[in-house]
Amino acid sequence: MESAHVIFQVKLGWMGVVGNEKGLQRIYLPGLKREELKKRITSEFPESKENAGSLTREKNQFVEYFSGERIKFDLTLDLSGATPFQKKVYAVMSKIPFGEVRSYRWLAQRIGNPKALRAVGSANARNQWPVVIPCHRIVGSDGRLTGFSAPGGLDLKASLLKLEGIPVAKGEVQAV
Repeated sequence: MESAHVIFQVKLGWMGVVGNEKGLQRIYLPGLKREELKKRITSEFPESKENAGSLTREKNQFVEYFSGERIKFDLTLDLSGATPFQKKVYAVMSKIPFGEVRSYRWLAQRIGNPKALRAVGSANARNQWPVVIPCHRIVGSDGRLTGFSAPGGLDLKASLLKLEGIPVAKGEVQAV
């Protein structure tokens, strides 16, 4: 199955998306220079060809989101690489509204396994579709920003939350 990718600039920097006929396979958030991002994409998806035309709709939605003009995505995701547990976590996480946060504990409870905090955190860390599956909206029970594995780290997580109107001060949001 052939993949295509596009690298483009948004307000926070360079980002990229990779997709095939099933949908988006991977979203790369801002945090790397363009050449670093291109190397990462081509190493993780060696068969992928750079083809902006095939991903115009996806690119436009991200540009709108990062410009503050979009609060919801209408994109098809290729979740074929996700485990059944991850899919369960992602389904619940996808329902967290724009501009709101939830805790890892809340997420574990919603999937019916309140003791699965570490597993939920692991699923978040492996999320290949950040922002569309809004792992940035998951915070510690005390409101602290934790666990964001994108290259921009917790600074990028704070920027995404601020973009959605969520005040962040000293690495925390209001307790959830």
